[in-house]
Amino acid sequence: MAENYNLGSRFGLNVSPKGGNFSSAETQKLEADLLSPSLFDSMTGYVAKYENVFNGEVAEEINMYSRQAMIVGMNLKAAEVKRNFDMNI
Repeated sequence: MAENYNLGSRFGLNVSPKGGNFSSAETQKLEADLLSPSLFDSMTGYVAKYENVFNGEVAEEINMYSRQAMIVGMNLKAAEVKRNFDMNI
């Protein structure tokens, strides 16, 4: 049973570990090389992608659409035909 817990042995449903033998220093260097440029690019890219949110254009559009919805609602309510049945004879 102890052989099931060795790192080099098979485990689970006949799954074996991958064959890449990298030292931890090589692995850390590869990960650092892959992550370092994308870290800052993702932050600056986020600002560039959503620039219209930060400069207020989206807020202006939301206000415009809410005003339009209010005006359409007011016009529909004003054009509604009122049917009152008068019982006073």
